[in-house]
Amino acid sequence: MNIPNVSDVVDGVRLRLRASSVLTLASLLIGLPGLVLHAEPLVPGFERFHAAEPSVPGGRLLYNELGCVNCHGGDDGLPKRRGPELAGITQRIQGDWLRAFLSDPAAVRAGTVMPHLLSGQKPGEVESVLQYLATLKSKPEPKTTRDVNVERGRELFHTVGCVACHTPDKTFQPPEGAPKASDFSYPSVPFPRLGEKYVLTSLAEFLRDPLRLRPDGRMPRIEMEETDRFDLAGYLLELSSSDPKAAPKLNPFVGDVSLVASGKQTVASARCASCHGLPEEVAVQPVPLRQMDGGCLAEAPTPGVPRYGLSGAQRSALKHFLNSREIPVAEAQTARLSLEALNCLACHERDGSGGPDAGRRAYFQGDHNLGDTGRYAPPLTGIGRKLQPEWFAKVLSGEARVRPYLHTKMPVYGGATDAMPTLFGRVDAKAEPTLPGGDDTAGRKLLGTQGGVNCITCHRWGAHASLGIQALDLSNIGQRLQPGWFREYLINPAGYRPGTLMPSFWPGGHAANQEILGGDTDRQIASIYSFAKSANGEPEGFPSAASGEFELLPKTHPVVLRTFMEKVGTHAILVGFPQGSHLAYDGKAGRPSLAWQGKFFDAYTTWFSRFAPFEKPLGQHVVVWPQAAPEPGVRFEGYRLDEKRVPVFLLNVGGVRVSDRFEAVEGGLVRSVVWDPARLKNFSITHPDGVAVTEHPDSTPGARRFNYSWK
Repeated sequence: MNIPNVSDVVDGVRLRLRASSVLTLASLLIGLPGLVLHAEPLVPGFERFHAAEPSVPGGRLLYNELGCVNCHGGDDGLPKRRGPELAGITQRIQGDWLRAFLSDPAAVRAGTVMPHLLSGQKPGEVESVLQYLATLKSKPEPKTTRDVNVERGRELFHTVGCVACHTPDKTFQPPEGAPKASDFSYPSVPFPRLGEKYVLTSLAEFLRDPLRLRPDGRMPRIEMEETDRFDLAGYLLELSSSDPKAAPKLNPFVGDVSLVASGKQTVASARCASCHGLPEEVAVQPVPLRQMDGGCLAEAPTPGVPRYGLSGAQRSALKHFLNSREIPVAEAQTARLSLEALNCLACHERDGSGGPDAGRRAYFQGDHNLGDTGRYAPPLTGIGRKLQPEWFAKVLSGEARVRPYLHTKMPVYGGATDAMPTLFGRVDAKAEPTLPGGDDTAGRKLLGTQGGVNCITCHRWGAHASLGIQALDLSNIGQRLQPGWFREYLINPAGYRPGTLMPSFWPGGHAANQEILGGDTDRQIASIYSFAKSANGEPEGFPSAASGEFELLPKTHPVVLRTFMEKVGTHAILVGFPQGSHLAYDGKAGRPSLAWQGKFFDAYTTWFSRFAPFEKPLGQHVVVWPQAAPEPGVRFEGYRLDEKRVPVFLLNVGGVRVSDRFEAVEGGLVRSVVWDPARLKNFSITHPDGVAVTEHPDSTPGARRFNYSWK
């Protein structure tokens, strides 16, 4: 049957296959939501950000990612992309798979960027190329393991970051439940039929360090243990036995020296050395670009010309770029396209664009007590002015990790990222205010809990665990962050990362703590930075486990602490007031849960127990808000501290900001709820049982105030 194209819908998602690919790839469709298979080469950054409207940047990205620059020359400024090392390829990949791939790459691996170089092949031409490649030996590393845990490999595939680029298995259930196919808004990178290509040892060896075989490839290295890579390989190969000895073995490749010479000639004429590291005997020179309507860009390239199977959008984008090559390119475009080329935006956002879509977000896991920051990779907005260049380079090389609570691991791309610290440093540079000299003594106090702003309540400090939730380590601030960015972030954390649990202790640039350095915002921030950079001691307030004194006593200002608490849950935010009335707010549901009087809280188990139990208030007269199902459309977005250092809880209700503030007075609490009544007609406000509730007469729609007095 002669069918030039096949169109169908799988789980509500567009599917495009070459007719020759239907049988070969049909099995990939089972259980894979959101999968889009391409007859044309798949470049994730182009498909996601440029396919809708052909553009010069989109064409520039394709020119690099399809290897056009390798053959035609010219430095396009983007991370190089070359093919894998071919030495030893017949020692690690099944010969039958290689034959099929060389005969028609796209039929064997949908979306491949490898063009069909032998489209006009003569009888025996593919076999001769294979025989020549077999002469390029390398030292095999056939390491094995004692057993393979396929189910654990399945878990790893869905948690360490593989699904940021590849399609998740529909049968795997993330904690929030499996997403719908319609939640996947851009295509995944499909696998070839891995069981036909690899055996357990060769796939595990590839996963150990993909960059060894593909130095300029787009498959990064993810740090993992020996058992991890074998378990992951076992899952990908769908092994049915935990015994590695029962796994299929590599079929011995049968050599035929009579074909080697013709194979070498074919490799040279097909210009394979443009993209692959090969011996000097088959080296080639760049080919000048000819007219744009012929050659590789033709809809039906002539035999002997690389055949990519380009889509109309890809062909048009390439022409846009080729027509603009004499126009200078802004470095901001180079920076953005570099992120797209390496698919960094599969995990990270930059300037509000990118990040995982709804279908993939469910697989990003970590410490839920930290909210979204405990699950998702940080934004790359302003990254060049955020990180010190030396630290930036360490992050890219895998030497620096500050977010151990993220299950998704930061990948390493090797030399492809070498230029990024310098490039992004130039692109993101801006005039920064100069911080004054810092006072280490003041910085030590500000970071601590003895009259400071309680940073160590949530953040680690070197070897010291935080007193509450385990947010990232602050002891390396001076080595990690640039001072101008640090100042801007502390004044407005939500401006950098909306929804963060990090409050501002300098809202609007005004210090909430007026007792240290006269409330001078810049001097306070400079002092924190200076103390962290000096590495001279630790902040005040880390308790001694031998002291036995763990009752928190709010004396001059409110004390805020995160913990697990009965009738509140794992996202409890406690607020202790010097006046003796206290509150527990549910940071998951976005509503108050408990209030009490007297003693505030004993923090011993919160601070020192690895598996802290659900706590109870230390005082008496506990009152409880009605417990109900979470309000639809309500999202908690953290809190900020006002000028009195009182937390103001922030909610998003259908896109409208609502603030919920409690302040203690003698004998009770005052609650103020504010929203925009023009955008939100009403907001449901509930009150606890056991207190007298009176509403202030000056309350209005959108600004209501209540007194809670214990009966």
